[in-house]
Amino acid sequence: MGVTSGVKINGDLGANDALDELVALARMIAYARQVAQDVKLQFATNCLDLALEAVKQEVGEGLTRELAELSSPVPLLSIKSH
Repeated sequence: MGVTSGVKINGDLGANDALDELVALARMIAYARQVAQDVKLQFATNCLDLALEAVKQEVGEGLTRELAELSSPVPLLSIKSH
């Protein structure tokens, strides 16, 4: 699944499984980002910020409540427009 593909919230069971996997991935990235920040690995923190925002864009607008705690300082960009 590419960064620009998008997941349908009301899709079939496979789409719901993919969505659950993306949410789990976002949580793992957020944890890794926090660890990198704690040990002062700035470059790794920046890379993980970008990865987290890409996964959050992939999930889309449907799960903003579930991902609200996974914040990063990276501004939201549209990868599709570049």
